[in-house]
Amino acid sequence: MLPLHHQTNKQTNKMKNSIQLQAVGLVNGTTAGEIKVGTTLLWNFGATSVVKEITKETNKSIWFLTETENGNTYNRRFLKSRVIGTK
Repeated sequence: MLPLHHQTNKQTNKMKNSIQLQAVGLVNGTTAGEIKVGTTLLWNFGATSVVKEITKETNKSIWFLTETENGNTYNRRFLKSRVIGTK
């Protein structure tokens, strides 16, 4: 791959909605504002969690209730513009 300053707009657009995760690599992503209940989220080192509920939403932020593979639940807040790895 070319250095970022040598990439064409077409190559840059492909990377726009992808993120680099530790021990996983480059994965597809979705902005938090577009994520729906039932979406599987990807995290560093291959961990995953599923969005169980959207608990709160403002103009700029969104809160998700997520559940991990081992049953732990977390309330997570993200800016709607944040790109999150998804399956």
